[in-house]
Amino acid sequence: MTSPGTVSAVVYSRDEADLLRDCLPRLAGFDEVLVCDMGSRDDTSAVAAEHGARLVPVPDAPVVEQVRQLGLDAATSDWVLFVDADEHLPAGFRAALQPVLDGPDDVAGVRLRYDNVAFGRLLEHSLRGSAKFALLRRGRAHYAEPALAHVPPVLDGRGIDAPESVPAIAHLNFRSVAQTTEKILRYAANNPGRFTRLDDPVALLRELLRSTVYSGVWRDGRAGFAVAALHTFGHLYGSLLEDERTGRLTQDVPRRRTRLLGAVEGVQRAAVGVRDGVRGAARGGSRGAR
Repeated sequence: MTSPGTVSAVVYSRDEADLLRDCLPRLAGFDEVLVCDMGSRDDTSAVAAEHGARLVPVPDAPVVEQVRQLGLDAATSDWVLFVDADEHLPAGFRAALQPVLDGPDDVAGVRLRYDNVAFGRLLEHSLRGSAKFALLRRGRAHYAEPALAHVPPVLDGRGIDAPESVPAIAHLNFRSVAQTTEKILRYAANNPGRFTRLDDPVALLRELLRSTVYSGVWRDGRAGFAVAALHTFGHLYGSLLEDERTGRLTQDVPRRRTRLLGAVEGVQRAAVGVRDGVRGAARGGSRGAR
């Protein structure tokens, strides 16, 4: 029987021993630490043992949501804090949680805030407001079947946002272009129906402008632009997978958008013609001057 307000930190890892070496020391002070090993072939088990964590073998899965329930079931504390191997808890995080853990009994889940890091740079404008239900009261939350990417758990009680006194967790989720692309496409394939349809040029261009220009992510430099562009590519991939499933790939672009695209194409051709004419005139004048 646990005392009120205890919390287990449950970490998920697949061949991420190097990330665990930075993640696990930040979990000192939790009532227990579990490492859910998703079939790793590196020295994940040795790193877990080195830091006093209990190893819980779980099946490999394309998205972590599919095995969250196993970690929830394996924990023994009143609360479970889900941590990914690429997440860094700030100093004092465990103490900051205590008032939440000892709060009203009807709270079943707490949505925590995250600061995203891309290619070594903290994103101050991109993906602002990132949050997820990562702190759950054991026995009052579960994951529906089938568990899909980025779908929160089912709560038997209230879900609340963590107070400002609980600091944001650093999420090093964009470590390289290859790793980011692989992850985005894997998650898109797991839950393609959740994406806005980007299956025609107008929708794609509008989303690109929204995500890379109007959103202001360019203020985070090339790192912010790269993350936004890759996420748009993931949305396109998920949308096309859903179109393939439903047979929409054989359909024409809607007539209204066809007319718009034709008008844009005509303007572009006219602009190119004017440009080429100006360049030709400039070259002719230059030859005449000689």
